[in-house]
Amino acid sequence: MKKKVLVVSLACIIVAAVSLTKGMGAGSVVQKSTAAATYQSQCAKCHGEDGKGIESLPGIPNFADASWQAQHTDKELSDAISGGKGIMPPYKDKLSAAEITALVKHIRSFAAKSKKK
Repeated sequence: MKKKVLVVSLACIIVAAVSLTKGMGAGSVVQKSTAAATYQSQCAKCHGEDGKGIESLPGIPNFADASWQAQHTDKELSDAISGGKGIMPPYKDKLSAAEITALVKHIRSFAAKSKKK
């Protein structure tokens, strides 16, 4: 009897661990799509849907430029999003720290996309 309880308990733990691991993967997919949606609603109007920036706005960076990406740290991007920079307003009161981090990762993806083309 004790052996059955142990086996059942162990099976439950394994199922729970597998479920949590799968959930983490799904969470990162959700986080990516949320970051993309946030970018589209909050950033694309100035930075462009492709991250290359709107030409009529001076000083807007080209996120698809690998050399620009290499010159800026994640912290610099996070600080600019949080505190604002130039004509860009701060988003610290509109986005959580996790949303800003996800947005930085999304911005980083523009350089990878431009390399593939």
